[in-house]
Amino acid sequence: MDKERTGQLITELRKEKGLTQKQLADALNVTDKAVSKWERGLSFPDVSMLEPLSELLGVSIMEILAGERQPKDGTLTREEAQELINASVELSDKEIRHKKERSRLIIIILIVLAMLLISITLNVISLLG
Repeated sequence: MDKERTGQLITELRKEKGLTQKQLADALNVTDKAVSKWERGLSFPDVSMLEPLSELLGVSIMEILAGERQPKDGTLTREEAQELINASVELSDKEIRHKKERSRLIIIILIVLAMLLISITLNVISLLG
């Protein structure tokens, strides 16, 4: 799976349907920033978004996963379909882990800043006291 190819496909299909990023986002109950990230290849739609996205854009889930339109008479083998699904789940897992790691880092920074502020406050109080 290639996030950039999928993003290009989403952009192309959205424009063919005459939709703005905001309109697509509203129809999917996500933010227009999420749609923008998908289209720029910075993130991939969550697995739960694949079916409604495919319905709105008029393509199969497999086409979204592959990042390209499939010929009308062409079908994927079971192995190809399974590979695309596995890659999609793996990509979603990576994005979730990345968000959790970023959240942990922010929490650590906030704790260090709070401790530093408390230390400075106690030092000022002891100097004034």
